[in-house]
Amino acid sequence: MSESIPNSTSARKPVRMCVRCHRITDAPVVVAEVHQNSGPGWNMYACPQCASHFPPVPDVIDLFPSRRGPGEDGAG
Repeated sequence: MSESIPNSTSARKPVRMCVRCHRITDAPVVVAEVHQNSGPGWNMYACPQCASHFPPVPDVIDLFPSRRGPGEDGAG
């Protein structure tokens, strides 16, 4: 049996529904990341026209407070 490998030039474009206007877009922009305690989270997408109505997605590492106490900056 032989399986054909898809050609990278004919790759399918991503298609998502905009969370704001509910239209289907082939140029989705991630506007939110939903995290869960158990199981995988998911991304929320918007079309390029609606994406500017959302704040930038923060880096999840920046949301955690620093575990270092005063004077523990690593300088030694």
